[in-house]
Amino acid sequence: MKKIFYFAALLAMPSMAQQPIVVADFENLVLTEESHMSVTTEEDDARTDFVSGDFKFATGCMSDWDYWYFFGYANRTKNTFEALEDQWNNVVGGGYDGSANYGVVYAAEFSGPCTVTVLNHEGGAVVPGFYITNSSYAYNSLTGGDPYAKKFGLGDWFKLTVTGYDANDEVTGTKEYYLADLRDAEKAYIINDWRYVDLSGLGKVAKIGFALSSTDNGSWGMNTPAYFCMDNFGATGKEVLPEKNVTLPLEVATFEELEVPADGHISVTTEEDDARTKFVSGGYEFATGCMSDWDYWYWFGYANRTKNTYETLDDQWNNIVGGGYDGSANYGVAFAAAFNGPCYVTLLSEEPVVVPGFYITNSSYAYNSLTGGDSYAKKFGLGDWFKLTITGYDANDEVTGTKEYYLADLRDAEKAYIINDWRYVDLSGLGKVSKLGFELSSTDNGAYGMNTPAYFCLDNFGAEGTEVLPGRNVDVTTEVQSVAVSQQPSAQRFAIDGRQLNSLHKGINIVRMADGSVRKVVIK
Repeated sequence: MKKIFYFAALLAMPSMAQQPIVVADFENLVLTEESHMSVTTEEDDARTDFVSGDFKFATGCMSDWDYWYFFGYANRTKNTFEALEDQWNNVVGGGYDGSANYGVVYAAEFSGPCTVTVLNHEGGAVVPGFYITNSSYAYNSLTGGDPYAKKFGLGDWFKLTVTGYDANDEVTGTKEYYLADLRDAEKAYIINDWRYVDLSGLGKVAKIGFALSSTDNGSWGMNTPAYFCMDNFGATGKEVLPEKNVTLPLEVATFEELEVPADGHISVTTEEDDARTKFVSGGYEFATGCMSDWDYWYWFGYANRTKNTYETLDDQWNNIVGGGYDGSANYGVAFAAAFNGPCYVTLLSEEPVVVPGFYITNSSYAYNSLTGGDSYAKKFGLGDWFKLTITGYDANDEVTGTKEYYLADLRDAEKAYIINDWRYVDLSGLGKVSKLGFELSSTDNGAYGMNTPAYFCLDNFGAEGTEVLPGRNVDVTTEVQSVAVSQQPSAQRFAIDGRQLNSLHKGINIVRMADGSVRKVVIK
């Protein structure tokens, strides 16, 4: 008899199991093809929510500004962003698992709390989770930047924080989910498909709040577009984060982390340096070379010299600016004579990446020679040039392309320049590379190769920038000068300033000299 009464009492008790949740798939909401719903008109001002499944989604509107916020829904299949009309698109181009409708969320912090309320479950319920993807607007900004927000790089993130509230409006817990996570270059991703977000850890909730945040912020709050898209809210699933799908530029080589004595330099020249074949700055490895018996270094070194002139060989590490790019202390120095062999920078990445570029200037040694000549090289004149050729190599050591950059270009008298400040060199045209080679050449060559000192200086290797060539800063002599000539009696040969010439004739002869100057020669 006791058993019968006990069984009846159990039947009379409320069920301990949660009543099944009706998933919000948004398919119950009527839309015309390729359209959206968000409250933006004057008639919408009184509309504060819509319902799908067991959930009520808040809406907000300022019709005077044609402005909506919180939740909307759409069935757009376009997955790109070109204009604000595309703010309802998502990066997949449709709902989860090929469905038509999906939810769109604009959760800007200044609009206030963005919430979903649980319906038909007294006291709330455990919400298993939902599916999420990036809106096309946010994705476009994250991957390429926009007029208000930056392109994401190493260390950046874009995060959704979901907060659970019980029937008394007390917080039950929070869940963080990264729509973009570039904190670790080896795991960097920006979500570009539908992914499940597990909310079961929030426990029993009556309301759920959503807030977006990112590493890109300004005086008005977050710069990243505050959008994401959702589907099948309340569904069960398995949370699996994306694999790495973003290849990031490597950390810029500023050389600032390298220890250098005050107003000093580092280059491998001693016997202890013989085994030293490289140094690292940022995400790049710079080759070094040494013949200590000859106190001779080559390829790359670094310095923080502030003297910007050249007087003796001790000044070979000086640059014409007198310090690093943008007032920084350290900078790289390259001695890239062809007879030393290939001069390489290797990328410290598992796969090839695009190197944006770097800043360059002339060494004081080269500049001194270009502008005044030295014991081995001539002063540059009309027609001369001093050029750096950069070659990109892929993971298989195949050439991806070459870039030529003139440190001095006197081929055109109206545009003649010798670089005397920091200038940006754009390397993006080389494509994805694993290694870069550097080689200098000029119009002044002799039996042992190039006479011009084979030096240049570099900084912020791997940085973004804009390549702008210098304006004319060299006055190349083109004026016609009258000069006397001497004739060798043994042959019909003439000497002008030591230059031997043939085939001069009676009358006026115009002769271009090796330094680019033009001479008028009168033979009577």
